[in-house]
Amino acid sequence: MATTDLRKVKEVNGWKINHPHSAANVFYAIFTLVSVAFPLAFLFIPLIANEPMLNGLDIFRFFIEFMQGMFKGNFHPQPSNLIISWVVANVRPDLWDAVYYMFVGISVSMIIFMAMSLLKFIIAIIHLAKGYLKNTGSIVGISIFEFVLTVLIDVCFLFFYFAVLSKTEEYLVIWFVFIPLAVSLFLMIFFAIMHGVNFRDTILENELELHDGEPTVEHITEVHEVKKTTYEQSTTLPPNITSIGGHQFAENQSLIVANIPLEVTKLGPSAFANCLKLQVVSIPNSVTAIGYNCFFNCASLERINYGGTKEEWKKIRRGSNWLAKAKTTEVVCLDGTVVVNPYH
Repeated sequence: MATTDLRKVKEVNGWKINHPHSAANVFYAIFTLVSVAFPLAFLFIPLIANEPMLNGLDIFRFFIEFMQGMFKGNFHPQPSNLIISWVVANVRPDLWDAVYYMFVGISVSMIIFMAMSLLKFIIAIIHLAKGYLKNTGSIVGISIFEFVLTVLIDVCFLFFYFAVLSKTEEYLVIWFVFIPLAVSLFLMIFFAIMHGVNFRDTILENELELHDGEPTVEHITEVHEVKKTTYEQSTTLPPNITSIGGHQFAENQSLIVANIPLEVTKLGPSAFANCLKLQVVSIPNSVTAIGYNCFFNCASLERINYGGTKEEWKKIRRGSNWLAKAKTTEVVCLDGTVVVNPYH
């Protein structure tokens, strides 16, 4: 196999291969850059349409004046900003303090929001330059954090809306209350889907090596092994294994009983896939994760024993199609039997 053929390799021993400048990588980076532009709208578009109009820059100015007041020992400075002054003047007196500090909270949230967006922008630029994103979890984490901030900002604006409306009885339009929330939720779901479909359990193309003309994984981990475990005509697992990686026992047509040792904590993707004669599996409570397609198409598998309780079983992370096309959909725990979803 020529070196250039490595770009055509999609999976090796349970690893999905992440190729630089692939369509998924480029689209992911561009979408990230587009999503960064949305928080900038906080600064310029009207948060509240009225005379005068309130936007994000006004709230930033309010925060600067608040910090100046803090340094001077004045915790309730009368803001010089005309728009904020108008806002405070039209709030019910008993809610003045609450609305005042609500604006402080919105200001802090927006500053953090902008910082997170800047960080996401830098990551996306690096992503485009290199052609791949090595850690997609960072984008997902930032998106979740931004979602939480938009919830906080929207709640504050709803409080402000009703506080001012009850005093002035004027018709105020909060242009984008709930809009940041909806957009952030969409982005978070999108990044999670992209991460799960294209970047979960992946390695970069440059981590592949050629051995005897076949691509293998350069780095061995406890979850994924480079080569399958080979043994002749054995109906059970080898007694000395301490980890079970991706595809490690896949398509083994001699295996009938799989008693997984206590030392094993994770079962790799497709670890026992297409073991057509496998009938019984015993999983210890030391296992915390089962990879996708782990027992896929184990057509004779009729019993799964688990060395823990039902509650402990629920805590195990299971990949997609982990038990699909198997003969059973039940797991026998110490305190009873659980009917499981073979696809998730």
